[in-house]
This record gives sequence, C-alpha cells and structure tokens, in this order.
Amino acid sequence: MRRRLRTLSAETRYKAGCAAVAVLIFVGCGSSPRSAEVAEPIETTPSKPQTVARFDCDTLALTATFHGDHVIIEVPERTLTMKLPHVVSASGARYSDGSSTFWNKGREATFEQDGRKQTCRERREPWQEAADRGVDFRAVGQEPGWFLEIDREKQIRLVYDYAEHELITPVPVPAMKGTSTVFDVTTESKHLLIQIDEMPCTDAMSGEVFSRAVRVTVDARTLRGCGRDLTADR
Repeated sequence: MRRRLRTLSAETRYKAGCAAVAVLIFVGCGSSPRSAEVAEPIETTPSKPQTVARFDCDTLALTATFHGDHVIIEVPERTLTMKLPHVVSASGARYSDGSSTFWNKGREATFEQDGRKQTCRERREPWQEAADRGVDFRAVGQEPGWFLEIDREKQIRLVYDYAEHELITPVPVPAMKGTSTVFDVTTESKHLLIQIDEMPCTDAMSGEVFSRAVRVTVDARTLRGCGRDLTADR
C-alpha cells in the first residue's frame, strides 16, 4: 500500500508538471498576437524638400539645388556638375569642397572656381515675377516667341517676334462671349484684339498645361498661345 501511494504521488507530480507546461505554452502562444498589436510604430523623419534656384553670373549661368547639408551646382554650358557640402558661415549659406565655393545671400551669390570669383544674381521665374508686379493675366506663345501681360488697373503689354516688337495700350472694358473674354483696342498705329478662352491649352515648347487658350490679333496677324490668371494666388 505504501509503495502504491508513492507511485501515485509520483504520477500526480508528473501530471501536475505537464499541466503547468501546457499552461505556459498556451499563455506564450496567446501572448504573441497581443505583443504584435501593441508594438509601437516606427517613426520616420520626412526628408527636407529640395529647393532649386537659377543664377546668372558674370560669364555663365548655373542652377543650384539645395539639399540642406549640401548643394548641387550645375553649369550646363560647361557640362559641369559638382556637389558642395555646407560649411560654417558668419552670414548667408556657404558651400565649399575646398577648391570650389558657392556662397548664397538671399538673391545674391558668389561662385568661385579655380581661383576665379563671379558675382551671381538669382533669375526670377517670369510668372512669379509678373505676379509680384501686379499683373493679373499672362500668356505666352511660340514661333515666333511672344508674351502678353494684362494689368487691369494699368495697361496691356504685348512683346512679340522674340522681343523685337513691343505694344503697350490702355486696358479697355472687356466683352464676355460665353466662356471667352475679349479685349478690343485700337492705338494710333495698331489694332489689337485679344480673345481668352476658358479651356485647357498645352504650350508647344515646354509641354506645360495652362487653363486658358489665348489668341492675339495684331492688325491682320494672329498669334496663338496659352495663359493663366495670376490673381488666384493673391
């Protein structure tokens, strides 16, 4: 009887141990999905957007693409591209690799290479520059190149034949014809008729899509192009 009791006791201890292991396995398996649910997401810092600026220097034109800790300088006419790291500067943003240096202060900059220093000035994007001057509407066309600026409080300015000719007139009261706006004005020497249609228009040179198709007639000559309203961003 005593031996049987010892045997039962051993069996009981064995079964209890198995039960404990089973509980641990069950709890472990059940906790895995829970751990996945409460796992903290990995946060990533978005990269700083790059800024592109174009400069006209004393003897060359260059493009500077700023990336925060460095700048990429491209000089198309010399097929030159270089990466200059940012260095400490008392004023402005200075980038240098020891032999070439680009120092930018607002819209002004200096570019030094091979011991030669050039003064540079940022080239303004013509559409933004026109908007800053108060122009309400601007249009461009190709073959021959021309552009049109309408400042409703001042004047209409048409520059055509690759800037060989310029026509400036007062702004007449526009006529509305459906979705088209028409300006009709006669000067001492020219008759100018401008029709602006609200329809998509693609520039033949750049491929850029504009919101207006524009037809400009100077006397018996017609120029076609595309334009946009510049007042939307004000």
